Amino acid sequence: MTDVKPTSGAWRLEAKATLALGLPLVGSQLAHIAQTSTDILMMGWVGPETLAAGSLGFNLWVTLFVFAMGVAYAAGGPMAQARGGRRPGEIGYLLPQSLIATTIVALPLALLLTQSERLLLLFGQTPENAAVGGLYALTMAPSFLLANWFITLRGFMATYGHTRVVLVIAVLSLPLNAVLVYAFLFGRLGAPELGLLGVGLATSLVSLASFLALLGYLFAVPKLRRHLWFPWWPDWARIAMLLKLGLPIGTTLLLEVACFSGAVMLMGILSTEELAAHQIAVQWASMTFMVPMGLAQAATVRVGYNIGAGDLAGARRAAHVGLTLAGLFMLGAALVFWFGPGPLVAVFIDGSTAPMVATLAATYLAIAAIFQIVDATQAVGAGALRGLKDTRWPMLIAAFGYWAVGFPTAAMLGFWMGWRGEGVWLGLALGLAVTAALMVGRFEILTRKPLRLKELATEIG
Repeated sequence: MTDVKPTSGAWRLEAKATLALGLPLVGSQLAHIAQTSTDILMMGWVGPETLAAGSLGFNLWVTLFVFAMGVAYAAGGPMAQARGGRRPGEIGYLLPQSLIATTIVALPLALLLTQSERLLLLFGQTPENAAVGGLYALTMAPSFLLANWFITLRGFMATYGHTRVVLVIAVLSLPLNAVLVYAFLFGRLGAPELGLLGVGLATSLVSLASFLALLGYLFAVPKLRRHLWFPWWPDWARIAMLLKLGLPIGTTLLLEVACFSGAVMLMGILSTEELAAHQIAVQWASMTFMVPMGLAQAATVRVGYNIGAGDLAGARRAAHVGLTLAGLFMLGAALVFWFGPGPLVAVFIDGSTAPMVATLAATYLAIAAIFQIVDATQAVGAGALRGLKDTRWPMLIAAFGYWAVGFPTAAMLGFWMGWRGEGVWLGLALGLAVTAALMVGRFEILTRKPLRLKELATEIG
């Protein structure tokens, strides 16, 4: 745990504080990706039909999940500001209210998953895939609520710098998930053979174990446990504030996911080879994105902490450090994508048996190298704005960057200009660049005048 005084003014110490917070969060994000990859890998062992149906159910689950996750993120900025302002009582009030607000949004969406088969049929999927994929999504419904509670507690832990426990729990969940999926999917280790139903059941059990482990840690640490004795009945004013902050965050995340999901549809229209190559490149880009995503969460805490402490310069420094660290990492990733795409592609496909897919994937990775840095910039920029409790404008920026610029440009270059998959990726890169520039520009405008500190420490519309 690292606690840097807001008056230290040291860039080096700010970098240490950001890394101390961010690196465990990065590791937990990577562990989550590894857990999902394990599920997909084992589905593939059963057969392509199971993998296809499972992918449908999972994508439906994750689309709804990212929206609910916005409310789980909402308390991060206010909690960090309260800690910076030495108001631990406010954190104590926010913790139960953030869990209640998260439940208000997540529970109806989890119940919506009970209608997954009908939703998949509505989206034009075959009855067979809709039935199996819908059943899988249904068994994932408990994890929907549990995972969002976990994210809410994770934000509280990050406020006090206790992020290593999050990493430990995420790492320990990997073998537990693998064993449970293997057992229930194939009927091994004395478990019944449940197919995709078993994968969903395993995910829900792991989510329950992770949440209980984090809650148990909270009970075990006196400094954290004291926050559990605050009132747990609804405080509608605080809940309304959290929903006002969180729903735009969820919408922002949904807009980005929807844009990239739309790109998948565009690639599928072009050809099967281009779609397969796209998925390979996206998988690598998603992995590297976990680093700026973790640093973005750290930026939220550090910016909010400094704003609460009345240190506007410290808040700007925290954002700039986060942007720099994320940018440096993504610059390294970009160089790997640009100069060595072959080995990365070979992890997923044998170039000798599918040379066109391998060539296209290498091309897309080269383009992905271009937008690695801007992707990091928009993520950390949004995180820094959450530290200011500014969420409505980032939502509008995302809507403009992804859907007024990114997706239309991808469609225009890919189809009207005849650039095919390369055009789609260049369009996505442009959308990310515009979004990044506007996110950072918004932060700079809001924090350039010291007289606005009081406004930033309360709430921005």
